Amino acid sequence: MSAGTIRGRRFVFALMFAAAAITWQSSWAGEPSLRRWPDRFPTPQLSAIDPDGRQWDIHSLRGKVVVLNFWASWCAPCVDEIPFLNDLAHSASMAEEVVVLGVNFKESASTVQRFAAEHRFDYPILLDKSGEHFKKWTNGILPTTVLIDRHGRARWRVVGELDRKDGSVKQAIEKMLEERMPAKAK
Repeated sequence: MSAGTIRGRRFVFALMFAAAAITWQSSWAGEPSLRRWPDRFPTPQLSAIDPDGRQWDIHSLRGKVVVLNFWASWCAPCVDEIPFLNDLAHSASMAEEVVVLGVNFKESASTVQRFAAEHRFDYPILLDKSGEHFKKWTNGILPTTVLIDRHGRARWRVVGELDRKDGSVKQAIEKMLEERMPAKAK
């Protein structure tokens, strides 16, 4: 192989590496923060099973505010935010009107069950074995959390670990809870 060919391949590799770094940086955008769900994206469908085989459908939860958290057992920030999600699932101010769902990314039911036995989850976990829901709901980063209003519309998204000290997630949930559904829409 000629020296010119080697230099050319190195250049292409360096260019690909730089493009990947820029893409990663722009999609991560630093610290996690609450951002509006993009208006140009309709709210995706979500129908999945939990490790026990129970079927869950996002439409059956209309009338409640849904906190949809995408995670994996190998993702350290995902594990770190479990206590905060447990708190949201049991918050007295949000009792019975907020549903927290954890959507596991591409792990087997047995892996999820083993992990759940080692960690306390106070909310249902759904399986996304193929990653199809992850692709529809996230921009490819774990963890990602989506807040869905009572009408079933995605309204907010946090890309990265939820921060218990940042009150914006709880404030957004409380604001959505104040938005009552019309009686005929329930």
